[in-house]
This record gives sequence, C-alpha cells and structure tokens, in this order.
Amino acid sequence: MKVFEPIRPEQDPAGKLAMMVVDTRYQDIPAHVIDLAKKAIFDTLAVTIAGSKWEVSPQVVEQVLEWGGKPQSRILVYGHAVPAPLAAFANGVMARGIDMGDVHETGGHITEWNVPAMLAALSLSQAPVSGKDFLCAYVTSAEVGVRANTSIGGPAAAALGVPGEFAGGLCATAGVARLLGLSVEHTWNALGITYSAHGMSEMQKYAEGTQMPRVQHGFAGDTAIKAALLSRRGVTGPKGIFLGVPGGSLRHIHWEGVNPEVLTGSLGERWIYAEALSMKPYSACKFTHSFIASTVEIMQRNRLDHHDIASITCRGSNGARMTFEPRQAKWDPQTPGEALYSTPFAVATAAITGDVFLGDFTPEEVHRSDKRELMAKITVEFDPSITDSFEGFPVTITLRDGRSFSHTTPYVKGHTKNPMTWDDLTRKFWKCVAHSAVPLPEAKLRKLIELCMDLEQLEDVSALVEALTPDRT
Repeated sequence: MKVFEPIRPEQDPAGKLAMMVVDTRYQDIPAHVIDLAKKAIFDTLAVTIAGSKWEVSPQVVEQVLEWGGKPQSRILVYGHAVPAPLAAFANGVMARGIDMGDVHETGGHITEWNVPAMLAALSLSQAPVSGKDFLCAYVTSAEVGVRANTSIGGPAAAALGVPGEFAGGLCATAGVARLLGLSVEHTWNALGITYSAHGMSEMQKYAEGTQMPRVQHGFAGDTAIKAALLSRRGVTGPKGIFLGVPGGSLRHIHWEGVNPEVLTGSLGERWIYAEALSMKPYSACKFTHSFIASTVEIMQRNRLDHHDIASITCRGSNGARMTFEPRQAKWDPQTPGEALYSTPFAVATAAITGDVFLGDFTPEEVHRSDKRELMAKITVEFDPSITDSFEGFPVTITLRDGRSFSHTTPYVKGHTKNPMTWDDLTRKFWKCVAHSAVPLPEAKLRKLIELCMDLEQLEDVSALVEALTPDRT
C-alpha cells in the first residue's frame, strides 16, 4: 500500500491541471495532436449517430423532453431544444451507446465524455466558439481525463474495480469550463464540484450487463455543465481532489499502480492523450478487439469455414478478464448489453461474419444458435505474460481435421501505432449513419465530414450541431 505525504488542498495537482486547461493556446499544441483530435471528434460524432437508436437512448430522450425547460441547446440527431445540461445528458448517452468510441491505453474512454457536453455548452458561451478554441478545449480536457485515469494505474486497475470511467466527469467538466472562459480558480472549483458529485466508478455495472455504462455518460455531461455554471456564480468545490488531506482520491486507493506524478509531469509539453489512443473498428468492448482482429485475420487469410472449427483458444490480459469472467455470464449473455462485454460472443461473431457491428447485437443475434454452438468451443484464458492491457492477444483456431492456425495482432486498426485514415473513419461513419434514430439529410452529413476535416478553420463550431440535427420545419 502506498502512503503519500500530506499536502494542503491548495497544493493539489488539480490546480496545475486547471491552469493547463485555461492557459494553453492553440499554437501550443503540436500539429499531430490536433490531427488526432479532429479525427477523434469526427469518430465520436459518427458513433453518436449510431447510438441515437441503440438500446436506452430513445428512452433517455423521451425523459429529457418530458422534463422540458428553457430551449438552450439541441439534442444531437433528434434536434429538440432543451436546457443545456439535459442536452448534454442525452448526447452523452448516445455517444457511449454502441461502445464504439475511442479508448486510451492508460486513460480509458475519452472523447465520448467531453465532446457531447462541449457541444451542448456552445449555446452558453458569450461569443461564437471557433474551431481552434474548440480543439484547444477538447485536447486539454482530454489530457485531464487521460492523466487522471493513468494516475490510478490505467486499465490494469479495472481488475481491481476501477475502469476507464474514473475521470470521465473531470474530462467533460474541463472541456466545458474552457469553452465558457472560466478562470483557473473557477475551473478548479468546477472540477471539485464534479468530483464531489461523481466520486469513483466501479465494475459492477459491467459485470451485471446493465445500461449504466451508457447512462453514466449522460450524468457526467449534465454535471459538467452544472458544475461550470455553478462555479461561475461563485459556488465552490473541494480543491484537494487527488492528494489533498484528508480525502484526496488517490490517498484511498490501495494498490501499487497509483502514480500521482503522472498528473503534472511535463504538463503542457507532453501530450499523453496522443500517445496511445485507439478508435474502434468494432462495436464492442475494447478488451475484445484484439481477439476479434486476430480471429478475422485467421478466418480470412486461410479461407476457413466456421462450420469446420473444432476449437478456438484465446489468451488475454488481466484487464480483459472483465470480458470472459465470470464464465457463466460471458458464455451465456442474455441481452445486447451483456453481449457487448463478452469475448466468447465477440469471437464467435467474428468467426462467422468477419466483423462485429451493431447488427450483431439484436436480441435475435445474441441468441443465434450457430453463435451459441461456436461459443461452446471457445476457451479464453488469462495470460500473466501479456502486459499490454488491450493489444497483442493470441488466438488459435483448430479445425476438425486437426489443422491449427494462430495469429496475434500487434495493434488493432485504430491504435495510434496502426491508425485509421480519414477514409477509414468515413467508411465507419456511413456504417453508423445506417443506424440513426432519425434520418439526417445526406447533404448535411457530407457537410459534417468536411467540417470535421477542416475544424480548425471554422469560425463557429455550432455548425457541427446544425449538421447533426434534422432540418427545422
């Protein structure tokens, strides 16, 4: 168990993070980080479109409309104008809906936290927000999220009960605070307010296959806007949220992976966010992607027929255990939510269809007989020699005739070491559009692609919202 020296709340690393958010200029951010940011924003808007109809999203939108209130911001895809916190609530659920948003190697989920809230906050700004200002707010808030989650041990901490959602609320709040022009003091207070409201996440919602992995993002966006607005009005929050005496969060995490130094080390010079971000080619938990990619590669390269498979053996990281333990739940998912986090289901789907996308998660597909038969032939084991949480998981497929084929994908397509191009992301975008809850005009969708590719040239980012909502009648 690590023990940290006592520090006063006003000395907490959160202060330096708030200063980085407020003081960073667009020209301070390297060009490759900006390019990655534009792609990540575009990617998140794509999955938001697909997530608009997925599982719980329509119910959330219905509830938000029933609550009603001042028409400040528009709900993406649906187009209804509602209070900004409620728009952020609905947008956040849709962004996480299909579990296809980006994931950082040590920072967990990122863009599906801040962008939905930031887009809802645009209407609260006293002046139009330019593309450069939006990108600056996005990158700095993403860095807050990455560093906060990395400081607790990253995805390796998932097996101990804290997945990549620990810092989601802080990430969203930092982005909104920057867009609204809050001072360092107000930004710090806003982070403290959000920390007080959300605290620490945990694994039970995944283990039970609930809808909270999606809905939680809505609460984070709602809180982010409320925290920023309350702070601007003088409401204060705790400052010692990481190491402050007595209740800083890192003081109460009892494992060796905790590393407070990462919160502020080379802050403003090193962008950890851009070092290991993955955009997802498959609509399933990132911990399943290495298994999926290797399965697809084996099946396609060797032109195999899934009917000939005798067994599939997979080995994964400690973090990946959340997708294959406990065995009964992972080999017998009953709902789309449970199937999203099942390695056996993902691998069986990949072997049969050559892909894993939204159409594979309908109730009928979840209970499809040939998938269930193949799942029974799949073994997944934890391999302590695998040190990367997400990448490099070996897969071996053995056929009934005794032939065996093995493959390990070093980095799944979408990782910064195997990045998606704009063409790759555009193809994913159109796949997502097919699942939209509301038909959006093709001209608007094509305009959205152009806007994202040239985001730094935009004078008013509200053009993104206009392109992502139906024509007004």
